[in-house]
Amino acid sequence: MAADLYGHGRTPSWLGERRFTLADEAAPLEALLPDDAPVHLVGHSYGAAVALRIAGANRARVRSMTLYEPTMWGTLSHLCPSDPATREIEAVRDETIQLIDSGRLEAATERFIDYWAGPGSWAAVPGERRPRLVASVRSLRAAWTATFVERWSAAALRALDIPCLLISGSRTTAAARRAIGLLRDTLPAATAVEFEGLGHLAPITHSERVDAAIDAFLSSPIRNAPAVAGQGAVTPHPVRHQSISIHHQENPRES
Repeated sequence: MAADLYGHGRTPSWLGERRFTLADEAAPLEALLPDDAPVHLVGHSYGAAVALRIAGANRARVRSMTLYEPTMWGTLSHLCPSDPATREIEAVRDETIQLIDSGRLEAATERFIDYWAGPGSWAAVPGERRPRLVASVRSLRAAWTATFVERWSAAALRALDIPCLLISGSRTTAAARRAIGLLRDTLPAATAVEFEGLGHLAPITHSERVDAAIDAFLSSPIRNAPAVAGQGAVTPHPVRHQSISIHHQENPRES
């Protein structure tokens, strides 16, 4: 099952008057969680941050989570306030919001896309695709707010004992790399995979490689075993399970 976030795909933008949070983003998706079988959550970037939020609030209903470079910036600011990677993403946030507030939407789009996809990426975007991307950048302020307001403590992360696959690319940004490292060192049931030569948009630009890693993780016998409370191990046994894939970003260069 694939789910779109606010302002993406067929889902309209957030219309609430109060400050937008990841809890607001997660609420419609939590309504999709079945009561009769735990799900596998798969998320990329902002979608991965939403998946992490859903898992934390619905531990018994989530069998596993696969996170590709979650944008957990509030947690970085909270746990690593002086880290250069934290300062880097804070600067990108401040610059894009300033450009949006001054009405320079195309410049804000260029700053954001070039940060994630590499310098010159905006220049390579086909002209016919630019208006849609520029229009979508208006929702960026709310997304920045949501990701910086959400703050996990180290203790809360250590208590989240859900099997987790952490995926990243070796050519990603410093902030994304630091976030993955933090989760790798804190989550008690995490496995980390790094793709050499790939970047933040690898789930889109190299979907075959990323999908293969996800399939291997989800096909593991332990991932398909029933949860047994009070036991340190479970016997592999096939059960019905579902997955929810949370979408957010697209490849700016594709026409």
